[in-house]
Amino acid sequence: MISSIDHPLASFGSVGDLLLRTLSAGRISPSYLFEGADAQALFEAAQAFAIGLLSGAPPAEVDPHVDARVRHGNHPDLHHLTKDKATVISVAALSAALERAHSTPLEGAHQVFLIQPAEAMEAEGIARYLKALEEPPPGTVFLLLSSRAERLPETVLSRCRRVRFAPLAGDIIEERLTASGVDASTARFAARSSGGSLTHARRVVDAQLEDIVRPLVEASVAPQPAVAQTVEGALAHLTKRAAELAAADPAATDTKRQHVRVLVADVLRALCVEARERIAGRESLLPSAVAEAEALDLLEQWGELTAAVAANVTPAAILLETVSRLRTIATASAAR
Repeated sequence: MISSIDHPLASFGSVGDLLLRTLSAGRISPSYLFEGADAQALFEAAQAFAIGLLSGAPPAEVDPHVDARVRHGNHPDLHHLTKDKATVISVAALSAALERAHSTPLEGAHQVFLIQPAEAMEAEGIARYLKALEEPPPGTVFLLLSSRAERLPETVLSRCRRVRFAPLAGDIIEERLTASGVDASTARFAARSSGGSLTHARRVVDAQLEDIVRPLVEASVAPQPAVAQTVEGALAHLTKRAAELAAADPAATDTKRQHVRVLVADVLRALCVEARERIAGRESLLPSAVAEAEALDLLEQWGELTAAVAANVTPAAILLETVSRLRTIATASAAR
């Protein structure tokens, strides 16, 4: 057994401590709603809670065999429902799950139904689900995950024990990334750029955005021809990664073009973080000539460009303008 000190819930701060106390006390509610902005963090917290539920006594400890089977998605008492159509969890999928909810757990005292994203459940399915949600069979626990809990009807919200997840601290995200094999420097950059979102941090890592942000900053103090060349290279990199993302999930509705825009917005957010670091007097990737006051101007300007991403301004134009504005400020500051 793995002690509760090393329990996977321990990395979720005060919310993880609350769930560990719940497991230790054995006061398990029939239905939970895990809500927060980071869908990946919600899923991993739900997995960790399910591991505790399925590991048996003592509840706050972990059976490593259960841990491995849950993480590989092959534990017979853990059932994961997600969108089986383009945008919804269908009535048919939910009905099939409810039939299984009335069966006896195969290996332990509980069986767990993880539903993500909960707001994707079709209305008719929710109507059928309410009774089971409020009074499931003994040993059945429902875990609903939602980053848009406001879209769930009050009839669902009132039947669940709601657990709210705040943005993760940067050091926790950094630890989680390094534990998954990301090198320390990349993990630090991604955690810093993440805004407290593990999902965002992993996207920064997967898209190698540090290799985009650093050259864009360096181009701002390089000869003028380097700006266009760097922007062209950055856009080629982002376009390639966007194509990979679109191809990885053919059932998803997001296109390559939409993925490019998401990644461009991520680049701008990372640069805004560097501006905030300079404003706070901390180490930053921005050129040394950019003082705190100029960084404040940049933060406002880059914020406007972030809004321009949603307004369908072309990514090439946004990236070029991003570097040009930094170049203008850095050049003027250096001349003084």
